[in-house]
Amino acid sequence: MKLGLIGHPLGHSWSPEIHAFMIHEAYQKWDLKEEEFVSFMQKRDFDGINVTIPYKEKIIPYLDELDPSAKAVGAVNCIVNQNGRLKGYNTDALGFAQMLAADHFEVKGKRTALLGTGGASKAAEYALQQMGARVQKVSRRQKPGCIDYEQLYQKEKEFQCIVNATPVGMSPHMDECPIDLTAFTKLETVIDIVANPLRTKLMFTAKMMGIPYIGGFEMLVRQAFAADELFTEKNLDPSLVQACMNALFQKKRNLVLIGMPTSGKSTLAGILSQMTHRRVIEMDDEIVQKIGMPIKDYFALKGEPEFRRIEQSTAEDLQNEQGCIISCGGGIVVSQAAMQMLSANGLIVWIQRDLDHLFASDSRPLTGDEEYMKTLYQKREPLYQKYSDVTVKNNTSLEEAAHQILRAAGEEEI
Repeated sequence: MKLGLIGHPLGHSWSPEIHAFMIHEAYQKWDLKEEEFVSFMQKRDFDGINVTIPYKEKIIPYLDELDPSAKAVGAVNCIVNQNGRLKGYNTDALGFAQMLAADHFEVKGKRTALLGTGGASKAAEYALQQMGARVQKVSRRQKPGCIDYEQLYQKEKEFQCIVNATPVGMSPHMDECPIDLTAFTKLETVIDIVANPLRTKLMFTAKMMGIPYIGGFEMLVRQAFAADELFTEKNLDPSLVQACMNALFQKKRNLVLIGMPTSGKSTLAGILSQMTHRRVIEMDDEIVQKIGMPIKDYFALKGEPEFRRIEQSTAEDLQNEQGCIISCGGGIVVSQAAMQMLSANGLIVWIQRDLDHLFASDSRPLTGDEEYMKTLYQKREPLYQKYSDVTVKNNTSLEEAAHQILRAAGEEEI
């Protein structure tokens, strides 16, 4: 079968890996500029394609038939070539709805601000309305039925749910965010359909605010599953969805270990590397390469603020890493910006060790004596708790702690 994805640009796409996992077929990426898109569609030289930005609406005139869901949505993300006739479908809406249902996100009756007006937004709007949400579209430009962002902020108390259906925050522009989430005081749910990175800045902000959130990675996998059933004309095993997500998490997501000095992060990183064949990145080693001296000497020479600046820039260097184990210095949690970068493609694991199991070290600049360690522990514990996705106790067996981490990451059977 000749399958693939069309859009522009496509550098960020994980679709080939997802479809290869689902149906074991080659799946290409056709990065098409406008004039190339027209020629491609006229030739019809494919068996099935998925469609992404900016062609989900522009492609409709080239099709012979629309599935009822695609017609209702007004956008197409999946096309099947049926003996020369092109039929368009929308599996985005299905993937979006299935994601919310599977993860128990309730939107019925909720006043929902839907950011964006493109093809992805239309699919989300259709699904939200089917699920009983009260949707208000938001656009940068004046459009019928939409409010602008200034009006959104003015009406912030009206909204319990925000859905980002724009590409803002997508890799490589991971420092961008479509709105200032902190301006909203009544939010109960945040949904971001961006799939890469796994956790956008919008999602990270929701986590910091204690608001339940979900990202577009699961939607991406679920819509691909639905598309593959159309491409193959087969009912696929539904368990493929979770299996695919777990496989991609193992390949794409970093395990980021945080915790007090001497809590066992580096040792656990080594054990996890042996168990999973992942590469280990020691942040302190990366920093030493930058500064050209031991960290303790740099602290004495430049002070902690300058060290934290270097540490944050190192976190920025690492935010595009995938499938690694990153062992962080004990004070990384002092910088929210650094933690946001590491969280983008990372599962943050707090290696928690009781105070009486920690010890002072001459090589570490902020450990000092036992009393100082106690003060430092009390200061940092709320930060470790704030940023972590998973907490693992490391007071006894290192091997058991490593297994706990993998179970929490969905990479090992419970």
